[in-house]
Amino acid sequence: MTLAEDVNIISTFVSHEQVRLESGTKAPQQYDAIVLCVSAIFHCAETLFHALKQRGSDLTSTVVLCGGIGHSTPHLYSAVAKNPRYAHLAQQINGLPEAQVMEIILDACFSGDEVRESGVKLLIEDRSTNCGANAMETKRLLQENRLLAPGGRMLIIQDPTMSLRTKMSFEKAFGGDEVLFEACPTFVPRVTELEGKLRFGEVVGFTDDGLWDMDRFLGLILGEIVRLKDDESGYGPRGKGFIGHVDVPDGVLEAYARLERSVHAKR
Repeated sequence: MTLAEDVNIISTFVSHEQVRLESGTKAPQQYDAIVLCVSAIFHCAETLFHALKQRGSDLTSTVVLCGGIGHSTPHLYSAVAKNPRYAHLAQQINGLPEAQVMEIILDACFSGDEVRESGVKLLIEDRSTNCGANAMETKRLLQENRLLAPGGRMLIIQDPTMSLRTKMSFEKAFGGDEVLFEACPTFVPRVTELEGKLRFGEVVGFTDDGLWDMDRFLGLILGEIVRLKDDESGYGPRGKGFIGHVDVPDGVLEAYARLERSVHAKR
């Protein structure tokens, strides 16, 4: 296996793509709620906002923008300041929780009022600081608004490097409520190797400038496997108990071991 192949094996696993919301394609069905876990990778939010402009309440009746102020929030501020489309909002959003930042972007650049007028209820969850809190605070918010019903269907949109774990966090938090969750990372990051360096493959409508620094990306996906493994160091029942059990395939574990050795050797 090449280094790029190992990265792509891990990336595909942690992205856990179950649903696509590509422009011009029909969503599998209507969702009772769509939760956008805000991140500095704008492809996730932009894909949702374009879909809402096209379909409105035919896609969902409720959208939750989810995220408070945490260790990744400075990355969001920096991404806004560097993005040609959003840079004019940089002073306005500094210091705000992530969900409020994304609401400002929605209103300023994606006709948020039109989305609301189409019948979509927009909820702002701005207390959470991690995946588990995203799920618990979203549940609280839906309960307060009497929007949590057994048998519901919810779409979770999250940064691809955290998509599987986030879905598992929601399943843990909503256990017993008979809610079906589906994961939508909006794209699966893939890399190629050129002249000894890893580069991201093309993401439709997006550029490398809007993605991760490669070293950061590798660190994120390696750290994700550590969290997903159900052992004493992981987040599963045998570890911290933040999520349910995850079966990590042998092929993913082997790719992780090779990539971890490669990254360690370069330090």
